[in-house]
Amino acid sequence: MLHSPQLAEQWQLLEEHEYTKAFQQTMAMLESLSGPDRRDAERLLGWVCYRQQQYAQASLWFKKACQGSDWADDWLNLAISAAKQGQLELSDQALEQVRLCQQAARYAQAPGLYLQLLAYARVLSDAGEHTRVVALLDELALAYRRVGSTDTTLLYVLRLPFLSSFLALALSHFARQGQEEPGQAWLEALEVALDKDGQRQVAKAIEKLRRGEA
Repeated sequence: MLHSPQLAEQWQLLEEHEYTKAFQQTMAMLESLSGPDRRDAERLLGWVCYRQQQYAQASLWFKKACQGSDWADDWLNLAISAAKQGQLELSDQALEQVRLCQQAARYAQAPGLYLQLLAYARVLSDAGEHTRVVALLDELALAYRRVGSTDTTLLYVLRLPFLSSFLALALSHFARQGQEEPGQAWLEALEVALDKDGQRQVAKAIEKLRRGEA
């Protein structure tokens, strides 16, 4: 996603962790901006708040940025910030918009739906939302089954997470939830559906879970 040239300095301040300056300068410009430039300012203000763990304020700005937006990442920002503050109904609604935006764009928007789902699942895992996380893991697992290969080059082209990243989340989640045995069974069901390299990676993951090394 390209940022507004008018806000290049403020985005740079964000990356330099100069949050107060970034916020103040962007707020000073806000009323003079319109259209995509104003949306980018609202997006930036959301990120300033998010980086400071001010999730309620971040959600307010991300929600403004989402108004009229057909960018999946805008809606993902809202989904994640809402989940961070426990507003799961709003979070679920925003995730549905992520899916709709990707469908309308024929899944061409970077970084891709499945990478966005993985990022969202990580946040839900941190929040202990076991049922929601497993549903997302199931959806991602189905995508790997459909592809039939875990080759990293192919996964990159298809905008699927590398299997190692996916397994790292699954391991940490099942271990964190005290679901080692169900986690092993879930991984075993995935293992048989993958190619040889995928089976090797899953077998290592199962062994880690058994040993309590996740």
